[in-house]
Order: sequence, then C-alpha cells, then structure tokens
Amino acid sequence: MLGSFKRLCTVFVKKCYVGSHIDHFKQGVNETSMKYQKVEKQLDEREKLRKFRELDDAFAQALRQLDDPDSGFDIPTGPPVRSLATLEKDDVEAKQKEQQQEQDRLFKQRFEALLAEYGVGHYDLAELAETLLSYELWQLDTVPGEQQ
Repeated sequence: MLGSFKRLCTVFVKKCYVGSHIDHFKQGVNETSMKYQKVEKQLDEREKLRKFRELDDAFAQALRQLDDPDSGFDIPTGPPVRSLATLEKDDVEAKQKEQQQEQDRLFKQRFEALLAEYGVGHYDLAELAETLLSYELWQLDTVPGEQQ
C-alpha cells in the first residue's frame, strides 16, 4: 500500500511540474502575442485615422459643392413634405376605410348566420334573386320592403 501511495505521489508531482511549465509556456506565448498585438493595434489606429481623414475630406468637399451656386451637384431631398391638413385627411380616410371593412365583415357574418339558420345555400339564394329580377318583382337598385 505504501508503494502505491509513493507511485501516486510521484505521478502527481510530475503532472504538477509539467503543468507549471505548460502554464509558463502559455504565459510566454501570451506576452509575445501581446507584443504583436500592439504593433497590429498601431497599424489599425493609423488605418482608422486615414479613413477618418478621407471621410472628413469628402464631407468638406460636399459642403463646398453645396455652397457653390453654379454647382451641378444633385442632392436627393427625399419625399415632398405633406401639409398637416393632408395628413389629417389621410388619417380620416384610413379610419373610414377601416370602419367600412369592419361593417362589411359584420354584415357578412350576420348574412352567413341567417343563411345557416334558414338552411338556404348561396346557390339557392342567387337563383331566387335572379328569378325576382327577371320577373321584375324586384328592382336592382332598390331595397325590398322599403316604402317609397
């Protein structure tokens, strides 16, 4: 038992020794990587500065073209500005359209319920309406049952 304990301790010590060297190696790699990252970082900062200068120059040129009355620079201005009255009118029309759609939906729902209640199919109803219209018992633009 003592021999197996010594072997176990030896293995543990070796693993710790190798592990510490691996950690040291990793640390060295990280320090080296950090050195290279600093160089890359400086190049990256220079590239950002160069791009910023290009953008700044382009912006300054665009401003000069805007100030020049003889410039043929075509600036997209976007959609035309609509008046408040037009916007309100559009809102009213949209609300009316929504109300009409809701009324149509409710009418259709009630109509279908009536057809189901009386056991009348769509084809039978269409045939009845055509018969009434053909014998002139019903005018197309008048509501049946209304007193004139």
